[in-house]
Amino acid sequence: MNHARASCIRFLCGLAVLGLSGMGWAADAIRGLRVHPENPAYLEFRGRAELLVGSGEHYGALINRDFDLGRYVASIRKDGLNYTRVFGGAYVEPQGAFNIERNTLAPAPGRFVAPWARSSQPGYSGGGNQFDLGRWDPEYFARLRELLRLTSEAGVVVELTLFCTMYEARQWSLSPLNPRNHVGGVDRDVAFTNLFTLDGHGGLLRFQEEYVRRVVGELKDFDHVLVEICNEPYFAGVSIDWQRHIADVIAEAQRGHPHPKPIAQNIANGTAKGVKPHPEVSVLNFHYASPPDAVADNAGLRRVISDDETGFRGTNDAPYRMEAWDFVVAGGGIFNHLDYSFAVGNEDGSFVYPASQPGGGNAGFRRQMRFLRETVGQMDLRRTAPGLVRGKFPAGVGARALVEKDGAVLVYVRTAGLPQQYSARWTGFLTAPATGEFTLYTRSNDGVRLWVDDRLVLDHWDEHSTAEDRATVRLEKGTRRRIRLEYFYAGGEATMQLAWSGPGMERTIIPVGAMRTFDGKPGLRGEYYADKTLTARSREVAEGPIDFGAKAGDAVEASLGRGEVVLELTLPGGAWKGQWWSPRDGKGLEEIHVMTEAGTTRLSAPAFSEDLLLRLEPIRR
Repeated sequence: MNHARASCIRFLCGLAVLGLSGMGWAADAIRGLRVHPENPAYLEFRGRAELLVGSGEHYGALINRDFDLGRYVASIRKDGLNYTRVFGGAYVEPQGAFNIERNTLAPAPGRFVAPWARSSQPGYSGGGNQFDLGRWDPEYFARLRELLRLTSEAGVVVELTLFCTMYEARQWSLSPLNPRNHVGGVDRDVAFTNLFTLDGHGGLLRFQEEYVRRVVGELKDFDHVLVEICNEPYFAGVSIDWQRHIADVIAEAQRGHPHPKPIAQNIANGTAKGVKPHPEVSVLNFHYASPPDAVADNAGLRRVISDDETGFRGTNDAPYRMEAWDFVVAGGGIFNHLDYSFAVGNEDGSFVYPASQPGGGNAGFRRQMRFLRETVGQMDLRRTAPGLVRGKFPAGVGARALVEKDGAVLVYVRTAGLPQQYSARWTGFLTAPATGEFTLYTRSNDGVRLWVDDRLVLDHWDEHSTAEDRATVRLEKGTRRRIRLEYFYAGGEATMQLAWSGPGMERTIIPVGAMRTFDGKPGLRGEYYADKTLTARSREVAEGPIDFGAKAGDAVEASLGRGEVVLELTLPGGAWKGQWWSPRDGKGLEEIHVMTEAGTTRLSAPAFSEDLLLRLEPIRR
């Protein structure tokens, strides 16, 4: 046992009962969604503390006439998720925004449904007649009620985002609030950087207030809705005074409702300290909250902390699964993944998107999120809090704990995910099964170079999205040829594949049996470097075939290497049973039984590549 590289984790299991004071939600809303009165890290939903987990479409379900609400809600219910996020209709995106393929928030021409009715005046920049800010669209509100009915029956909490910052002129040019797109509103131009302010709105504030009151009024009889003020208000001039004013409008609009809705405020990307939320705000939303510093930074505010949007870390599952587990075990109460596999016609989440998407999502990932939700949901969330973790870990490995008072303990162990940069070189012999012209293929993201007998045959040595390159060489059956393959990764998706086709053989990944290292081992000699210039070597291994990207962890494991992980846990005395799990596929790896006395209990972790979970619970007698 390599104790110098052991991880030493100690838990503080005594939890104080958490109370509420000075909050703005109604104390008598027993059945409706609210911050839990015993543990404000979570929302109470229909009588119990709930961890909310979603992996849903890009927020256009309500406003996109072509999007099948019934099929979508049935899908996320089947996937075992209990959260989804939708935008309210004051914001819409142009086709191609943020490189999102088949973006649900960018409806086809004539298929955008907004809260406001169309007028008889042509000239909406997105096609069709302008909007009339003095009239509501019955189709929109019927669609809103249908979404709420379906999600209520499915037990899925809806976050309804009222406004979204106008990132640039393209988004503002399509908004119904733009004076160029409506009648019955204001007649003069308003800069989109002044739209969400109290002093530069040009008369649009009145219409914003009416919209909030109208939408919140539709929510009156539903007990499963969370209302967010504005998406990413930290861009394009959205003022904090305006956000506080809208919170006041929401609170007043739902005064006397049987189920007042929790109000959410989007605080920052990553994290922020010194936050002073409005008294009526009970959920603090952060985006891309990895590492989950937002939870600890804002724990003293006694609000639910949410990681409300993911993305920009490639299309593989691992970074987002690790972000989810990290955030939840750190004490976060809501995790929402932005899942690009949902599109019009693919409301079941089956769209196979290109590698250029700014994020990921698929059925397999949603199974991982279901495992997360169900595993954490087995704990009594009224009595849980993050445990203290300290000690030494193998390079690139860390751990967190979630502890239930007098009950179960969850330990999440993970790698650092894909490093920011690394590179690799594979060398050895290649032996063909036939004689003739062979095509060698590389599929890479980022740079790649390939030599055969010291002749450079492929050279795509720059940062690029997933691309295929090929070269033709003549090979002789049974004759060994020297090859050298080099690759570097600079962020985003990591992909490296080496394939071939030849006489009587269709394209296939080159198998390990066709490769030998220079000293006769199966496969190629892989050398990994902790930079993208092949200089800071960190590990050497014999491996093959070369097929990284289908499983993101392959490249991570190879580049970082692994040391032994040993947990040292301070637990109450008695008998404990435990189970090691793989968060990637939800499979149990190893059962353990532990008898503890005063002092520290040492547990060795099984081998893993990306992440690992341990659940311990006391055996009651």
